[in-house]
This record gives sequence, structure tokens and C-alpha cells, in this order.
Amino acid sequence: MKLSINQLRALEAVARTGSFSSAAKELGISQPSVSNHLSALEKHFRTQLINRNGRKAEPTELCQQVLSRTRSVLAMTDEIEQILDGCRQLQSGTLRLGYSTYQFAMPILSAFMEAYPDIQIEARAMASHDLIPLLQDGNFDVIFVTARSEPPSMVARHIRTEKVVAVVPPAHPFAQKTEISWQELATYPLVQREKSSETRQAFEAAAQKAGVSLKTVLALGSWGSIVTSVHNGIGVGIAMAGEVTPSDGLIPVPIKGDHLSVDHYLVCLPEMQHVATIKAMFDTQLLQSS
Repeated sequence: MKLSINQLRALEAVARTGSFSSAAKELGISQPSVSNHLSALEKHFRTQLINRNGRKAEPTELCQQVLSRTRSVLAMTDEIEQILDGCRQLQSGTLRLGYSTYQFAMPILSAFMEAYPDIQIEARAMASHDLIPLLQDGNFDVIFVTARSEPPSMVARHIRTEKVVAVVPPAHPFAQKTEISWQELATYPLVQREKSSETRQAFEAAAQKAGVSLKTVLALGSWGSIVTSVHNGIGVGIAMAGEVTPSDGLIPVPIKGDHLSVDHYLVCLPEMQHVATIKAMFDTQLLQSS
């Protein structure tokens, strides 16, 4: 048997109050439970820690020797409990978050930070297929990812469905079209995300199905870089329609044929879904979507 916190609490309370019944009342447990904790300690260490004189309980000399250390241990335990309880109450803690598309993640993250200002956020932008293994390895608590279907063996909340489109400057020939064909798109160089991007993988799978060969001249890891490259005439950009904002100065143009779309999810590991900060992020997303 090893010392337990409950045994130490019972010992300290009895020694301080001088009564098993008073200790039980203070600790919120039954008097027999207090007696059992003390008896287990004394039996295991083959010594007497409390002198029982009728209704009065007095600490023995040995008990007096360990009381100060016992109180130090209990004080540290209380401090640990307060820290952990602060995390449970979302008054402290850290949330490690990964996202593939800031336009979709940031409104939810902003609402979360407003609701829980004491939680520290560590956020990193990466391609969806890079985020998932890092979540599985414990490097992230939650991730926002693009996928063609719900990530398997994970807790996933669907956020939105987005069309994959071509993006061009207002002066580009495509800008005046309501949609373009795969054949038209094949005549232009393309600027896309990196190969681990789900948007790119879905787009290239659709192109292959349409029987077209495309020319990607530049692969970039950030939306800002794609916007700059498209404005500089390097090529036609490929993106989700929801990524394009008025401040980008680009025109999203749908592609003819099969409905080319991807979904966006908030994801965590099943065993982590009840962690207070993670549950709060899912609750925030639900409120944002309602």
C-alpha cells in the first residue's frame, strides 16, 4: 500500500480538529471512512498516529513529526487541483490548433477567443494531408481540414461545402465568363497549393476524370502567395470559392462539368473530444453555424 491523498487529508483533519466526527464533517465524508483511512495507515506502517481518548483524538509524537510535511503535500495538491480545475472551467490552459484555410477557421477561432480569453492559442497553417498525421501523433488538439469525405476514425464536425474554382484578375479573359471548360483551363498555366492540399488533390482527380492534362507551374503553401502570383500574371489560380474575398481583387470562375466541390471539417481524436477546451471549440463552431 502507498500513501494516498485521502489518507493524508484524514490524518491532518483529525489531528487539527481533535475529532473524527469533526474531520468527517469538514472533509464531507462519513466518520467510518475517516476511521478506515487512519486505520489503514496505522496498520500498514505498524504504528499509532492518533491517540483515541473517548471522543477526543490527539496526534501522537510521530504524527506531530510528519504533520508539517503532510500539510505541505496537501497544500501542493490543492494548488495542482486549482490549476487543473482552471483548465476544466476554461480559466486557463492551451489549445493547439492546426488549420488549412484561415478564411474558414479564423471566424470560429475569433469567437472562441472572445468567449474564453484566458485560453492560450497556438495555431499553425498547413495543408490538410499534413495536419491529419500530426493530430494523430498528438501535435495538435484540433484541426480544420478540407476533405472529400469525413476523416475516418475521428470526431469530425462538418463546417461547409465549397466549390473548387479558377481565380483570375478582373482583366483576364475568364473574368467575364459565368463558367469555363476543362479544355479552356488546360490552355493556361496554373498556380495551385502544394501536393498535400486536399483542394489540389480533388481538383486534379476531377481533371483526370475529365480527360484533361493540366500544367501547374507553381505550387504554394499560402493563399496570400497565390493571390500575389495570380496578380503578377504567373498563372490562373485554383482555390475554394470561399477563400476568395473582395480584398483579394480576384474573380472566382466555376468550372463546367461534374460538381467539383470539397468539404471542410473541424476534427479531433475520439479520446480527446471531452477535453474542456476541445469541447468548447466544437460548441463554438456549432453556435457560429446556427
